[in-house]
Amino acid sequence: MKRFLSLLVGLLILSLLSGCLLQPFGKGGSKFKPSSARDVIDYSALDFKEGEVLIKANASGSLEQVLAQEGSAILHEWPQIGWVVASVPPGESVGSFIAKLRSYKEVLLAEPNVRYELPEPDGWGDIELLALAEAEEYDKQWGLRNINAEAAWEITTGSPDVIVAIIDTGVDASHPEFDGKAFVEGFDATGEGTPTLDLHGHGTHVAGIAADDGRSGKIAGVAWDCPIMPVRVMDSDYAIWTGYLTDAMLHLGDYAEAHPEKRIVANMSIGGRGYSFAFKDAIDYAAERGVLLVTSAGNDYMRVISYPGAYNGVVTVAASTPWNEKADFSTMGWWNSVAAPGVNIYSTVTGGGYESWQGTSMASPFVCGAAALLLSQYPELSTVELKNQIEQTAQGSGFTEELGYGVIDAAAILGELRPMAYGALKVKTNLVLEDEDDESYGVITVFSSDGVLKAYGTTGMDGSHTFHALQPGDYTVTVAFYSAAAEGWELASQQASVGVDKKTEVIFEFEL
Repeated sequence: MKRFLSLLVGLLILSLLSGCLLQPFGKGGSKFKPSSARDVIDYSALDFKEGEVLIKANASGSLEQVLAQEGSAILHEWPQIGWVVASVPPGESVGSFIAKLRSYKEVLLAEPNVRYELPEPDGWGDIELLALAEAEEYDKQWGLRNINAEAAWEITTGSPDVIVAIIDTGVDASHPEFDGKAFVEGFDATGEGTPTLDLHGHGTHVAGIAADDGRSGKIAGVAWDCPIMPVRVMDSDYAIWTGYLTDAMLHLGDYAEAHPEKRIVANMSIGGRGYSFAFKDAIDYAAERGVLLVTSAGNDYMRVISYPGAYNGVVTVAASTPWNEKADFSTMGWWNSVAAPGVNIYSTVTGGGYESWQGTSMASPFVCGAAALLLSQYPELSTVELKNQIEQTAQGSGFTEELGYGVIDAAAILGELRPMAYGALKVKTNLVLEDEDDESYGVITVFSSDGVLKAYGTTGMDGSHTFHALQPGDYTVTVAFYSAAAEGWELASQQASVGVDKKTEVIFEFEL
């Protein structure tokens, strides 16, 4: 009883903590006050790296001069998306420096370098399946049968032109199970230069589920003929930071651009509480180059928002049982796309062994592997079309917050393409860049009708931005920009309705 009460109190605290991160969050109704991505997130309760902040530069002025004036310096740059990592000056905290930076016209966005976690539930592999016939075999292989993998393999076992990227703790490529398995040169976002070093074992377990070759060894993954790319984002201190995840997604985007004959499906069984705009920009950068991100829903037992799972455009995976029901630990929410087996999943671990683990971390790579099979069959599909096909062919009878559209069906995924269920939203402004000193990008934020942050972007050279993978419905769209005439930041908002398989346009005209 004491353990149950402690768990209940812990979950309540976690729920309250998560709820304070997004303002507004939940059902705002008539109380919803439109705001901007510049100030909608409160990061103060999160665990973040001291001594540095992430900054997105505006179009006008010099960010370098601002930082020099404040006693800060650029530590790392992401020119692909316009972000930098900068030091926090002496006498400032991360929070106080971010607040100060937001007053400058040269700073579009600023946020901390937040710590992310592997979604591990209490008690790995503690669910007994001995009441079932042939329990040991079922314990090790039931997941593949539940997603109809055998029928899918009759159609395709993957393609060497479709890469399965494992963004995780590293992948032990020397594991005997991977003898003969194709690997693509990995990337270590931590800067330690060892993408195939897995100090934890999590990434190796995930890799076996997603893409082990079932023709040899002791187990089978889903995408047999798709090569694995290890992308390490946990450092030797067992830390995962926003900066590492941003670097990882940018690497995949750059790789896809340099190798147009290849496609990439990335698995990221990792989660964090705050909405990182830098990380989202990196995900969008990769998606624009054809990279699909599949991620775990989390193991919070209840409705707790996390990222990247709640970003629009990604495929978020809940965990299911052998009876295609929600695993008790699996996080539920409107952001869940589909479900996959996540209880007693047998796979590879560091050091040459095999273990049964459980969690949405194990569910996500089933979907990643199935997505790789889908790309092998239909290599021209966009990331939105991939997401739509995975969801619309799932085994559920409709959407639920527990299982999304249901447990995936790997064979049905490879069948006839389903009609598009999402819409798009193009936001056009007159914030067109013409190399003048007083120009500004616009920060666009999209909220659902009940005040939940659903999407974010910034205007480009032509003053516009297009959002994909939006559920049909009503939205509030805000644009924040620095007005040289008013000598300050201004905010405007409009309502927009997004329809199925349609692109809605919203136009903002500002006095410049």
